[in-house]
Amino acid sequence: MRLALVICVLLTCGAAQAQQVRQMLNGARAEQGLGPVEASPRLESAAMAHAVDMAQNGFFGHEGSDGSDVGARVRETGYRPCIVAENIAQGQADLVEVLGDWVASPSHRANILLPEVTEYGLVKAPGEIWVLVLGRGGC
Repeated sequence: MRLALVICVLLTCGAAQAQQVRQMLNGARAEQGLGPVEASPRLESAAMAHAVDMAQNGFFGHEGSDGSDVGARVRETGYRPCIVAENIAQGQADLVEVLGDWVASPSHRANILLPEVTEYGLVKAPGEIWVLVLGRGGC
């Protein structure tokens, strides 16, 4: 089976999971008086590209196997970022666990709570690899 076929793309994995992601991200943001974020197909595509790269090439890090960073990956999708941030994780079995771990981690929480972000894309790849890309486009 091709790797891309077994990736859980959270915009399309099901309404319940997509709603759970929005509720958890926006709940953390609301606690700090921040506005909500909405799902973005382009940010999801950038997250998927990085998750696939890590899964296929056996590494875990923010730099892609081609030397790319999150900014380059989102620009490849046609997204024009004003701001962009990326959280990655490995080993968490479900959404509650991974989002809970990110909220509990100061650096990951800081990304989720960036006041300027308005959109996100979140995917899970084989090997329990999670990638969350947050951003605001239009620049």
